[in-house]
Amino acid sequence: MTLLQELRKWRDTQARSEGVETFRVFPNAVLQSLVDTLPKNKEEMLCIKGIKDAKFRKYGLVLLGIIKTYSVFQNDNEGNVDTMVIHTESEEKVLENNKVSDHNDETMTDQTLSVSQFLDGLNVELSGMAARIQGEVSSVDERERVVYFTLKDDKDESTLQCLIFRFQYDVSGVKLKVGDQITIEGVPDIYKPNGRLSMKVGVIELSGAGALQKAYEELYKKLSNEGLFLPEKKRILPMFPERIALITSEQGAAIGDFTMNLGEQGFKVIFFPTSVEGKKSVFEIISAVKYFNRHPEKYDILVIIRGGGSLESLQAFNNEALVREIASSKIPTLLGVGHEKDITLSALVSDKMVSTPTATAKELRFHFDEARHRVHRFETQLPLLFKEILTETKNTLEGDTKTLLQYLQGFQDIFKTLRQSLREKLFIIEAFIRRKREFLSQNKKSLENGLLRMIGQVKENIDYQDSLLKQYDPARVLKLGYSLVKKETHIIKSCADIKIGEKLSLEFDQGKAVVQVEEIFEK
Repeated sequence: MTLLQELRKWRDTQARSEGVETFRVFPNAVLQSLVDTLPKNKEEMLCIKGIKDAKFRKYGLVLLGIIKTYSVFQNDNEGNVDTMVIHTESEEKVLENNKVSDHNDETMTDQTLSVSQFLDGLNVELSGMAARIQGEVSSVDERERVVYFTLKDDKDESTLQCLIFRFQYDVSGVKLKVGDQITIEGVPDIYKPNGRLSMKVGVIELSGAGALQKAYEELYKKLSNEGLFLPEKKRILPMFPERIALITSEQGAAIGDFTMNLGEQGFKVIFFPTSVEGKKSVFEIISAVKYFNRHPEKYDILVIIRGGGSLESLQAFNNEALVREIASSKIPTLLGVGHEKDITLSALVSDKMVSTPTATAKELRFHFDEARHRVHRFETQLPLLFKEILTETKNTLEGDTKTLLQYLQGFQDIFKTLRQSLREKLFIIEAFIRRKREFLSQNKKSLENGLLRMIGQVKENIDYQDSLLKQYDPARVLKLGYSLVKKETHIIKSCADIKIGEKLSLEFDQGKAVVQVEEIFEK
């Protein structure tokens, strides 16, 4: 492990214990500056941008101890960082306590502090005392923003007042009840208004396989009733993914098994390192899922892996907040967590789950291997197949050519027959037309005479009809002195058609007159 990795590991642990983002402890640039400069005392450390007195009081002695340990082992191994041995937690505490003692000897003064200043300094010192504690819950007080609870020691009834912010409590997925055996991670803190010491908790875990199994079954039933595990909610994974978003620990066998079995397929793996042990890793994994889902179009598949373990070590993947985060992922998800017997709720809600990190890599490369196998098989079989098809095609063409020639010969015979028949028909038509011409020539005079006679008869008939029209023309009668008597539009032909007093119109050859009937004479 390099110094930068060791510093990041310390920062991650510290951030979880304080319940804050890692950059609020130290950003990456500050950690890199520590690696580049390797400060040996307070003065050298304060020269690094981003480290002030407050930060040094809070973290300085621990950082100097880590750097010194690294330097000692680097010298012992002649610069071979890969073989560096990491101190155990107890050894680091001893080293840290020795540093604190040296620091107190050097900086002790006669300065008198106010109560507030003393408590501030005390909280700075306490912030470096992150701890993992197990005990029994003896009281719980859930409020809107904070949950207060008391942790009791089973042996001597010692108690510890604890608090956890509501967001961290909800993400932990543990509903505290009096009598629960739990494990917490946090830092001690003194509340200045009343000087009360309490544990500021960042992570809560249930203790004991029975409690964990019960919590697993209850959450499984709840999520199952909501339909989160239904097959129709599963998306089909891309057959040939190229851009893989990977979430796992950068240490351990999981990532080694995964990368070793992934093969050289041209994958682009974007790796987001997180811890994967217990519920303390929930925050990191959720942050990683959220990070990739900010730009889901950049990735083809989201992969989360870790090796097998006990139910307690797999708590993170049975956490409700993480399960829902995976379910809402816009990127298709593939989980390879644990072994065949380890079925986590996160795996159940994913689009596809496999048993191990190795199986995950094989799942990703499966279609690539299958395509490669097909190409290899085609390389071997294609020449033989081509020869077989070519021979078959040649035989088919020869047979079709023979058949076509037979058809063409038949067409030629039919054409000759049709041509002879056409010549005969044309000869008959020509003779018919010749006869008709002779007939028309002979009957032309008869037609002309008949037509003249017909025209004369029509002319005589027209003249006769014209004389009749002139004879019966009402205008001619009127010119002779007669007149037309009308009642409205009707011509009066009898005295029966009129009455005394009615008005009648008289039409003459020259003009019209209106008269009134005064007397009627009948014959």
